[in-house]
Amino acid sequence: MDDLIADLHIHSKYSHDSLMSPEGVVKQAKKAGLTCIAITDHDTIRGGVEGKKAGEKYGIRVIAGSEIKTDCGDIIGLNLHDEIRVTGWKEVIAAIRSQGGLVVLPHPYREHTHVEEIAPLVDFIETGNGRSTPEQNAAAAGLAVRAGKPQTYGSDAHILSEIGAVQVRIDPVSYQCREILKFRLAAEDEIRRSRITSLVKQKKFGTLITQGAHRLGKKLWRP
Repeated sequence: MDDLIADLHIHSKYSHDSLMSPEGVVKQAKKAGLTCIAITDHDTIRGGVEGKKAGEKYGIRVIAGSEIKTDCGDIIGLNLHDEIRVTGWKEVIAAIRSQGGLVVLPHPYREHTHVEEIAPLVDFIETGNGRSTPEQNAAAAGLAVRAGKPQTYGSDAHILSEIGAVQVRIDPVSYQCREILKFRLAAEDEIRRSRITSLVKQKKFGTLITQGAHRLGKKLWRP
């Protein structure tokens, strides 16, 4: 069985700040060489639900999720089938778990508070976000290590050209992250992009943000 090539944080037109159709997201993911994506629209699972149907058409594994705005910052739920209607962060985590979903703390050092309190209670921490700075991603990696949590990676794409800007290779048998294939910061200047590319090539940045990442939960990839 071939490895999964994944981007685990993408938005569609059902987010207020994106215009991409779910089918368009899936088509672009296919073009970018991805075989697995998570569509995580702001406060709704509509994009993910539509995306799963398109995924069957194009041969892409689509995880339906949502990036929910809480009183302490965004929290992502994956493998969702019902909308999350609450906004308190503890209630959001409980609501995700009540439907068998997985809880991700995305870009914890961008517009979040109380991350040290939240981190131990989630399933994953996003430590490689394509719209975060290298410093923010490194801080997130440190948080994941301290909390003993596995890590996730995603482009946080809002436009087509960002889809697949972050790519990781996943072993479909052990569900471990084999390596970071691509990591491009969409919002950074050329100097920072060069810096992050250099660090990835040297495996320094990859080593930092993948500490603990090899325990990616098998539940994440269930059909």
